Amino acid sequence: DASSRPGRRLAGTRRAMAPRADKMRCHYDVLQVDRGATEVELKKAYRKLALEWHPDKNQSRLDEAEERFKEIRAAYETLSDANERAWYDSHREAILKAGKHAGGGEDARPEDEINLMPYFTAAAFRGFGDDEGSFYGVFGTLFAALDAQEQHASLAAGKESFKMAPSLGDSGAAWEPVRAFYAHWALFATLKTFAWADEYNLAEASNRKVRRLMEEENKKLRRAEAREFNDAVRQLIQFVRKRDKRWVKHQAEQAGRDKAKAAAAERKRAASKSARAEAARTYQEADWAKQDEEPKWLRDEVEAAQAATAAKEAAKEDLYCPVCKKKFKSQKQWENHEQSKQHRAAVVKLTEEMMADEDLVRAAMEEEAAAALEDELQGLDVEGEEETR
Repeated sequence: DASSRPGRRLAGTRRAMAPRADKMRCHYDVLQVDRGATEVELKKAYRKLALEWHPDKNQSRLDEAEERFKEIRAAYETLSDANERAWYDSHREAILKAGKHAGGGEDARPEDEINLMPYFTAAAFRGFGDDEGSFYGVFGTLFAALDAQEQHASLAAGKESFKMAPSLGDSGAAWEPVRAFYAHWALFATLKTFAWADEYNLAEASNRKVRRLMEEENKKLRRAEAREFNDAVRQLIQFVRKRDKRWVKHQAEQAGRDKAKAAAAERKRAASKSARAEAARTYQEADWAKQDEEPKWLRDEVEAAQAATAAKEAAKEDLYCPVCKKKFKSQKQWENHEQSKQHRAAVVKLTEEMMADEDLVRAAMEEEAAAALEDELQGLDVEGEEETR
């Protein structure tokens, strides 16, 4: 038997008892609203019923009033939270029917399989003391039983090491164990196989192909049950944490500390801003900065530096060869370039081009002058003929 292996200590074997199903009513029926009720309608219905059934106004039927008032408040807490309402809507039938199995039928679920659905209601516990039926008694027993099942599943899977879950503790538990408990279950992933969800008996397969198809279908059903179980446990831990007075108290205290830190930081910023403003108001210029005129030696040095800078810039402009279209960083580079064959060849070529251009210009000018002279002579001939006539 896997549970008898040495070196393993299992959690307490006290079985988690589901709350009585006859105490559970639909939250929408409790608040007397439709399932599509808006937030405004829910709040209005809650206020009306809470006033009607408040124990202080029903001293003649105090026990009934306390029970109804608790039921009304629990219904509103669930439906006013968008996440819890969505979970409740998708599992409403299972919760009201104490969680019948949807795949293999109600009888397919083993007797030791813990049904979580009845715990999604404030009717699952009574008060926040440390007795067996209180919040810490009921949910402490439940999660201890869940952890025991996971340890058995770990042994069955051949895993010799399995970290036991922290205990929920009692109403006076310190914060660190409380934090460790919720951190553990928030990341819950079951190790159980859910073999009871199988729909087909592989021994009845007529051939290998049918057996393979049966096996695949059974695996799908097992995965679906495991996914549903993981979601249920994670949702339940959120349900419990939201109602745990220790968690609520710590969150309120932490919010107060955060608010105090923010206020202290704001005061520090305001004080620093005020100090800077005061320093600016009382600032006095140093004596050396109050001189109206700079000393002569300083002006001379500044002028010399400016002149040197201007000379360097001018030198940079002079070190440019317009023939080769190149710039040079130093006088030495410029002189070496002037003596190079490449530069001389470029100068000769440019000179020839300029002379050719000059010859063309001169020829054009001569042709233009000859044409003008010819026009002028023709004009004189015409005038002479007219005088002879």
